[in-house]
Amino acid sequence: MKYLIAAVATLIIVVLIVRKVFNYSYGKTSCGVVIILNGPSSSGKSTIQREFQYLMMPELWIKLGIDTLFDQPMPDIQGDNLSFWQTPNKIRWVDSAHDADHNAIITLCTGQEGEKVAYGMNSAIAAYAKEGCNVIVDYIAYKKEWLNDLHDKLKNIKTYWIKVNIPLHVLEEREVARGTSPKGHARSHYDSVHWDIKYDFEVHSDQEDAAEIAQRIKKFLNL
Repeated sequence: MKYLIAAVATLIIVVLIVRKVFNYSYGKTSCGVVIILNGPSSSGKSTIQREFQYLMMPELWIKLGIDTLFDQPMPDIQGDNLSFWQTPNKIRWVDSAHDADHNAIITLCTGQEGEKVAYGMNSAIAAYAKEGCNVIVDYIAYKKEWLNDLHDKLKNIKTYWIKVNIPLHVLEEREVARGTSPKGHARSHYDSVHWDIKYDFEVHSDQEDAAEIAQRIKKFLNL
């Protein structure tokens, strides 16, 4: 009798395991595709995002990135609130300097709280894809640690890394015209933003408009 009980118990365990695997494999939504547009501030990534979304309609592509998931969720800094950013766990602030040619360098800095937001941004990008959403991301790899974290979180998700190129002088002209960042911010990360990324594709936002770039991306990805 004890052998029969053991056999039945073993059979029940096997059935439960098979059901769990079946439900995971066949009930789980497949991941979406992620496109990372990485380049300096003001290089035209958000405009490329919008044009790509229009181009892919009626297929849904979600646009996410540094503005929507890192900058906009932060508290607004006005008046007395400025002191809030100068606590030991600074969230987001800037350091001002000049290079040897007297060009302004405005560097984005983050403390412990700001780093949490950055890693949360990376988690959110991966979470949308894991729910089956196709995602196109406006990214600025300010820190190598952010980049490494994003790579880890997108593991096993189909991801295309696209380099957004633009000459520095054109970039700073756009920066001034847009007025959303102080002149010198793009220069602060212009030479470091691409790190050692192995890109799948490159575009030049000074040579083509956003609609043309979106078409090229679509063609490259064979979508």
